[in-house]
Amino acid sequence: MHTQKAFYNSLTHQQKRSGKATSYLTLVASAVIGVLSLHSVAVAQENNEEEKTEIIEVRGLADSFRNAIAEKRNAATIVDALSSADMGALPDLSVAETLERITGVTGDRFKGNASEISIRGLGPFLGFSTVNGRAISSGSGNRSVAFSQFPSELVNGVVVYKAQKADLLEGGVSGLVDLKTIKPVDYGKEQFRADARYNYNPYMKKIGDEGGWGIRLSTSYTNSIETDDWGKVGFAIGYAGRDTSSPEESYNTSSTLRNCNSNFAVDGGSNCSFSDARAAANGGAAEDGPFYFIPNSFYYRQMKSEEDRDAVIMALQWQPNSNLDINLDGQWSNRFYYEDRHDLFFDDGRRRIANWTTNDENILLNYTGNSRISSYGEYRQRDEDYKGLGLNVDWQATDDLGVEFDAAYSGTERWQTRTYARFRGDRVYYDWQNSNGENWPQVTRVYTDFEDPQGSEQDWLTQINDLSYYDANSEARNYRFDIRDSINSYKLDLDYALDAGIFYEVVAGVHYSNHKHNNYQEERRSLATPSGDRADVLAKLQSECAIPFGQSSYGEDANSNVTSWAQFDTQCGYDAIVGDADLSVDPKSPSAGDVDLSEEVTSFYVMGNFSTEWGEMPVDGNIGLRRVTTDITSVGIRTSYTVVTDAEGNISFEGNPNTVEFSTLENSYSNTLPSVNIALGVLEDVQLRFAAYKGLSRPDMWYYGAGRDIGSVGSDEDFTTVEEALDGNVRARGNPFLEALESNNYDVSASYFVNEDTMLSAAIYRKTFNARFEIASAIEPIVVDGQSYNATVSGRPTIIDEDSDISGFELTALHKLDWLPAPFNGFGFSANYNYASSDFITPERGGNITSEVQDLVEPSDIAGLSKHNFSGQLYWENKTVTARLSYKYRSEYLKPFGPNLAQTNRIVDDTQTLDFDLSVKVSKQLRAKFQVINMTNEPYVEQRVARGSYNRIEYSGPRIFVGLQYKL
Repeated sequence: MHTQKAFYNSLTHQQKRSGKATSYLTLVASAVIGVLSLHSVAVAQENNEEEKTEIIEVRGLADSFRNAIAEKRNAATIVDALSSADMGALPDLSVAETLERITGVTGDRFKGNASEISIRGLGPFLGFSTVNGRAISSGSGNRSVAFSQFPSELVNGVVVYKAQKADLLEGGVSGLVDLKTIKPVDYGKEQFRADARYNYNPYMKKIGDEGGWGIRLSTSYTNSIETDDWGKVGFAIGYAGRDTSSPEESYNTSSTLRNCNSNFAVDGGSNCSFSDARAAANGGAAEDGPFYFIPNSFYYRQMKSEEDRDAVIMALQWQPNSNLDINLDGQWSNRFYYEDRHDLFFDDGRRRIANWTTNDENILLNYTGNSRISSYGEYRQRDEDYKGLGLNVDWQATDDLGVEFDAAYSGTERWQTRTYARFRGDRVYYDWQNSNGENWPQVTRVYTDFEDPQGSEQDWLTQINDLSYYDANSEARNYRFDIRDSINSYKLDLDYALDAGIFYEVVAGVHYSNHKHNNYQEERRSLATPSGDRADVLAKLQSECAIPFGQSSYGEDANSNVTSWAQFDTQCGYDAIVGDADLSVDPKSPSAGDVDLSEEVTSFYVMGNFSTEWGEMPVDGNIGLRRVTTDITSVGIRTSYTVVTDAEGNISFEGNPNTVEFSTLENSYSNTLPSVNIALGVLEDVQLRFAAYKGLSRPDMWYYGAGRDIGSVGSDEDFTTVEEALDGNVRARGNPFLEALESNNYDVSASYFVNEDTMLSAAIYRKTFNARFEIASAIEPIVVDGQSYNATVSGRPTIIDEDSDISGFELTALHKLDWLPAPFNGFGFSANYNYASSDFITPERGGNITSEVQDLVEPSDIAGLSKHNFSGQLYWENKTVTARLSYKYRSEYLKPFGPNLAQTNRIVDDTQTLDFDLSVKVSKQLRAKFQVINMTNEPYVEQRVARGSYNRIEYSGPRIFVGLQYKL
C-alpha cells in the first residue's frame, strides 16, 4: 500500500531525528524508489544530444539477480526474490523452476516437472502461496498450489517471505510465496512481446506422434497513457498456451505393502503371511526371525501423456491523481491433460512366495512368486479451470493517512475421468530379481511347474506380445471425481504517519475470507466378464482393438528385459467388455466420502514501523500483532437408518437405501500471532536482520470431512439400546474439529551487499511446532432415526500434542565477474545452499504391515524435508548472447500420500538435474532461444520402508526447447 508520498512523509519525520539514520534511509529509499520506478527512466542511448539520468532496466540474467539483491536489501523482513520489470522476462519455463533457484526452496520434481514447493525443509502443507498478496484456490484436496496454472511467461516476479510480519496473510509456517503480476502504469511504456518455442521430447519421439514435437506460445501487450482529465491509465494483457507431451516409462508397485515370513516351498499355502508358526520364525516370535516386505502387485508402465493449456493474465491500472491508485487484475487458465497408460501387471504380488532372500533391512533381493500376467489399459483425462480476479484501491487520504481496500476471488474446478480395461493370463510362477535403483527390477524366468522350473519354462517375453495370452478373465471400470474450490476475500488496511518518536508509522487492518471446498469422492463402477463370455470378448478385442506396442526402445535407459507386450485401444477394450451395460458414474451424488467444507477466516492486525539508531548504527523494523479467528462448517453424509426393536427387545439398524442423512459439524478457534523484525545497518553495506514470530498453517481440506460410517447392527447382536449399538461402531471420514497448527519461529540473517551485482548472505533459523497426525477417537453427537446420541467416533485425523523442531542454515552468493577483462567480464554465478534438520518423527503406519513390525521400521522425517538443498547457476552474457548452466540437488525426502494416514512412507531418492539455456540477440527486436531441461535424464525414484524397496523408478527423458522471441 505504502505510496511514495507516504514513504517520503515518514522519511521527513526521521530526518528531524538523526543525520546518520537519514543517510541510511535515504540510501534505502533511493533503492526502493529506483526499483519501483524503473518505468520512468529511459535507457541511455548512444550519441544522445540531451543529458539524461541513466538507470539500467531489469533485463537479462545479471539484471534479474541485481533486482533480487535490491529487493532483499530493502524488504521489511527476511525475503528472497527473483523478478523482472517486464512481463514474460523470467528466465525459466515455469514459476516452480524459478522458485527452485531461491535459497531453501525446493520442488517435488514429478513427471519431469517441478510442482509442489517446500520452503526450508517443510513440506507443501506447511507453506502458503498468494498471487498479488491474495490466497489461491486449489484443484486438489490439499492447500498446495499448482504453479503450472501461472505460466512464467505471464508472471514478472516471485517473492518468498521467510519471516512473517503482521500485515502479511497468515497460513505459512515455513514461509509465504507471493507471485507478482505487472502494473502497467508503474511500468510506464508500451511494449509488445511474442514468444514461440518448439518443445522436442526424445521420449515422445519414441512414441512417434508428431515427431516428438510440441509447442509453447505466449504474447503480451502493455501500454499506458497520461490524459489531461483522467490522469494515468494503463493496461496489460498476456496469453500463454502450450501443447506439450510428458511421456514416461516406469517400474511401479501397488500402493499397499505388507510383511510376510512364509515360504511356499516350506510352509505351503496361497498368499504369504506373517506368524510365529512359519518356518522362518525358527520357533520364536515372527518379528525376531527373518521376514520380508512385499507389495500386492508390481507392473511395468508405458505411458503417453499430453497437456493442452491456455492462460490469460490481464491488468488495468488507473491513477486519476497522485493520491489515488486503482488496480484491477485477473487470471484465467484452462489445463486439459490426458494420460494413455498401458501396463504389464503381475497382479498377485504376494501369492506363493518362495526361495526368498533379503538384505539386513528385510528388503527382498530375489524370490519366486505365482501370479497372473495381465495387460492393462487406462485412459485418464483431467480438465481444470482456474479464475482469479482482484480489485485494489490505494488512496492517500491525507498527508498522514493512507487507505487500501482489496477484494478478490479465486476459484478452481477440476474433474477427472478414468476408463480402465484389464485382460489377464493364467497363473504362472516367476523368478524376480531386485535392482540398484537406476535399472528396473526384473522377472528373469517364467514357468508353470514349481518343482520343474527349467522343464516348464515359458518363452514369456514372446508370449506376452500376443493378446491371446490374456484369456483367463477380463474386467472394465469407470471412475470420476470432481472438485470445486473457491475463495472470496476482502481486506481493508490503514497506515498513519506519525510525527515524532521511534515509530514513524502505524499500520492496521482487517481481512476476511470465505473458503468453500467441495471434494466429491471418486465414484467407481466395474464389470467383470462372465466366464461364458470371455472367449467372445477376447476375440473381439483381438479383431477390433489390437494396436501396435506404443513405442520403440522401451526400457532401454533402465536396462529392462521387458521391451514390449500386447496392447489394445483402451476405449475399444472397455466397450468390448461393457457392451450395452451402463457403467456411468455421478460423483456428485451424496457419498460419505464427500468433503463439503466452508472455512471463514477473519484477521485483525496492528503493526508499528520504527526507525532509530543504536549508537551510530541505524536500526529499522516493525513490531506487530495479528489475531485470527477461523470458523469451520463441514457437512457430512451417510446412509439413513431406522431403528427396529424385535420381540425380545433387541434392536437393529435397517438402512434406507434411497435416502441419506446430512449432519453439520461446526468448529471455531482463534490464534494470536505476534511478530517482530529488526534490521541493523552494521556497516554501510552490511545488514543484520532478526525476526521472531508466531506462525500458523491449516491442515489440508481433505482432512475436514464430516462423513461418519456406522457398522452393521443386527438383532442377533443383543443390543438393547442405540447407545450400545453405536459404541465402537462409528468411524470418521475426517475431522472438522482440527485446528491450525502454530509454530514459534526465530531467524537471524546477515547480508553483505558488496555492490549492486554481488551479495553474500547467511541465515540461521529455528522453528518449533506440532504437526504430527495420528488417528484418534472422540465423542461426537450421532443422529440415528431422528434422535441424537453421544457416541465414540474412531478414525479421526488428529494433530497430537508433541513438540517438534526444525533448525538449519542457508548460504547465498551472487556475483558478476565484471572486473575481469573482456570477454570474461560477462561471467557471473549464483550459489544457494540450505541445510535443515528436524527431530520430527513420521513413524511407519502402513495399514497392511503388522504393528510389531511397524515398530521395527526406522521412522521418517517430516514430509518434504530434505537435509541438503543446493542450486547453482553459471552464466555468461553480453549485449548479444546469454548462456546459463544450472544445477539443482535435493537430498531424499518423505512424500505424503494424500489423506490416507495408513499408507506406507514413501521416500523420494536424492535428485539432481542439469539444465542449459542459450539466448542470442538476432536483431533489436528478435531473440533466438534454446534450452535443455534434465540434460542427464535423471530418473525419479521412490522407495518404501527401507532402501532397496523400490516403489517407483521413472524415466521421462530430457526436454529440449528452441524458438524465437519478438519484442517491440
